[in-house]
Amino acid sequence: MNKRKRAFALLCTALAAVMLAGSAFAQTPLLRRGSRGEDVRQMQGNLIYLGYLNDVADGIFGPKTEAAVRLYQSKNALAVDGIVGSATRGKVVKEVLLLNKILDTAKQYLGLPYKTAGTSPETGFDCSGFTQYVFRQAGISIPRVSRDQAKAGTAVSYSQMRPGDLVCFNSPVSHVGIYLGGGKFIHSPKPGDKIKITELRYMDLTAIRRFTGVV
Repeated sequence: MNKRKRAFALLCTALAAVMLAGSAFAQTPLLRRGSRGEDVRQMQGNLIYLGYLNDVADGIFGPKTEAAVRLYQSKNALAVDGIVGSATRGKVVKEVLLLNKILDTAKQYLGLPYKTAGTSPETGFDCSGFTQYVFRQAGISIPRVSRDQAKAGTAVSYSQMRPGDLVCFNSPVSHVGIYLGGGKFIHSPKPGDKIKITELRYMDLTAIRRFTGVV
């Protein structure tokens, strides 16, 4: 997930969030194969962000977009018709907002010093205290220590990893962070260090867990 896709998804989400309120959302036209325009582009951007569409957001509802919609619907207990109505749109927007909440919360604490056994912004965080706190702010409860966090949620393959997933390192697991996309993650590394963004390629990634939606 590169910066452009993330920025586009944020824009799509902001616009879609407004549509969630009131009757305007209910009156939004259905999107289906052959539909074109900004509404389609917003939905495509969100499906890309969530990992269901491997394509560009061009505003044209073609076969790839329909397949992505059907896949999303099938995995989220929605009617599988390939049409974006209020139920599908609402579920997609809610999931995107959740991911954005997690990433935005995590980035607020960049530069905060590491604290052994730390679990709050006031004291500082250790690695698992940081991830637990961030997920809690999004309404998600996960275990306290890294080895238990690495067993919770749903296992995710490397090819399916998306922003908001918990990334776990070493065997046995002794460190965790939150994936940001683009091969990078945010974490509270070790004593004497501070919360920062690091590239995955420098780490021994051994597990990926999801708490933000189905795989």
